[in-house]
Amino acid sequence: MENVCIIGAGWSGLAACQVLHERGIAYDCYEAGSQVGGNWRYQNDNGMSSGYRSLHINTSKKLSEYRSYPMPDDYPHYPDHELIARYLDDYVDHFGFRDRIAFRTEVIHVEPAGDVGWSVTVRNRDTGVETTRHYGSVIVANGHHWDPRDPEPAFPGADTFTGVQIHSHYYRVPDEYAGKRVLVVGFGNSASDIAVETSAVSERTFLSIRTGGYVFPKFMFGKPGDDMISPFITRVMPRETQRWVMAALLRLSIGKVTDFGLPEPGHKLFNSHPTVSETLLPALGHGGIAVKPNISRFDGDTVHFTDGSSEVVDAVIYSTGYKVSFPFLDESVIAPTDNDVSLFHRVVDPNHAGLYFVGLFQPLGATTVLAEAQSHWVADLLEGKAALPPAEEMHREITRYKTKLAKRYVTSKRHTMQVDHYPYLAELRGARRRGARLAKSASRPAVTAGQARPEEVSIRIDAAPEVVWDLISDVTRMGRWSPECRRCYWRGDKRGVGARFIGINRRGWVVWVTSNTVERAERGRSFAFRTTTNGVRWGYRLEPDGTGGTLVTEVWDVSGQSTGQRKRTASFANMMLGGYENHTEELREGMRETLERVKAAAEAQARPLGGAARDPERAETRGPDVVRVDTAA
Repeated sequence: MENVCIIGAGWSGLAACQVLHERGIAYDCYEAGSQVGGNWRYQNDNGMSSGYRSLHINTSKKLSEYRSYPMPDDYPHYPDHELIARYLDDYVDHFGFRDRIAFRTEVIHVEPAGDVGWSVTVRNRDTGVETTRHYGSVIVANGHHWDPRDPEPAFPGADTFTGVQIHSHYYRVPDEYAGKRVLVVGFGNSASDIAVETSAVSERTFLSIRTGGYVFPKFMFGKPGDDMISPFITRVMPRETQRWVMAALLRLSIGKVTDFGLPEPGHKLFNSHPTVSETLLPALGHGGIAVKPNISRFDGDTVHFTDGSSEVVDAVIYSTGYKVSFPFLDESVIAPTDNDVSLFHRVVDPNHAGLYFVGLFQPLGATTVLAEAQSHWVADLLEGKAALPPAEEMHREITRYKTKLAKRYVTSKRHTMQVDHYPYLAELRGARRRGARLAKSASRPAVTAGQARPEEVSIRIDAAPEVVWDLISDVTRMGRWSPECRRCYWRGDKRGVGARFIGINRRGWVVWVTSNTVERAERGRSFAFRTTTNGVRWGYRLEPDGTGGTLVTEVWDVSGQSTGQRKRTASFANMMLGGYENHTEELREGMRETLERVKAAAEAQARPLGGAARDPERAETRGPDVVRVDTAA
């Protein structure tokens, strides 16, 4: 495993450093500034950070802290940049990887190094000395809040404006706007903060908003507002229900935004990134900020708006977002178009092996935890514990993601890389699991639908064969033990050979019903059935081990499938289950887990020497004993 290059030591780059350091993966991290923290290092000498003096996080510490290193208990719910910078310093020193970060070192060029790896050229910002090194992989974590985007195109007459025009990226303190008439353009978090701050010292502050939106308070009912976010709400509850619930909570806690002079939102809740501010609405309510529509043109010291009104203005602060850019990468490698970068699960470049991006997303939630999860997946790939699917499949996932974004969000350069906190965490967990299965499949001969070789898994159980048989032959328990079946029903009273039962199977949202017939049922020896809908046979063999225990072998056999059944199974697996190989590997793992659960239940029912029988229901809820599981080829 070759060295890894990590670009940047902000929120995301530090998460990548910590994960790779923990895994023992060699890496070098390059940071243009003299300290860690990125935007959270006020007056950062890297020349790219945008933090202003009053900056606080807008997601609570509970949601924002790294899972590997919680924030101190005495931190407030929403720490400021000074506390966050201290937290990041403590994070680096706690895990002991500061010596892996090359400070005051700028990455100026990254290019593919022939067929394998990457050539990375860096420059020491103090000496000007340039160095080129070879790396097996590159993790880009330079952030996307450093390259300010001015209005595109510029407003008519902007070059005639006699006052000051700056981007919010360069705003630091409100003092220089004392006694002036200030226009803030935008409706994001920074625009809200700056408008509120300048309104306290300016003669007058105006807030120009092109389209309406929703304002989320930092606190709701005495608690941080993002406490309302949960896996259940964001992953299980239908989005329309989420909208209804959150709209009701907002109405109860703050009322309607139009009551404060803001325009009516032109989109549904959650169809655009919300503004999070605890101070904007009170400032509007107190009259400290006047809301204006979009700018139509400039004329000297006067700004004209689309509603026909105009105001004399001394300073304009554009809070119009940032460009996603990578000046160290050639356009032949990555060329963002309107902030759109095509990445598999927002991390992997499908066109260039070994190029990964961490933190390149706009979250409804916190960056830290998501960057941490992305880094673990990248570490799996670097260690060979996970593999990637073919490039065509990665491109299909990217297309699906973009299609979902287009359906949900308002068309904007701001909404090209949106993710929801908990759903995206689940997506990354799924990518890691699937990657692990692909890596295992690559290390063994492929098993296809056309092969007749049965899959077998064996386990020794410290219970008599009859006890084990009584458990596995009761198909109503399949909901606990089957790798696929989640609920089974006997058809009629018959339980022996010739009995039939219906199995209802689930995998995510995919649901299907199968018909099964018992083909062999000999108490203490064997139990087997055939799924008549696809010709697959499931079976268990039970053999006494000579010490009062049982060797149980579970068998999955596709040799009885007809050609048509094999084709239909493969087609269904490809469409719904991530491919036949993926489905097969899931079944292998499911068989192992099934036998471990059967072992726990059977041994709970068996009477230990000199003791009383254990409670089987209680035993089934505890973890299984450590056993050796063998897979027959």
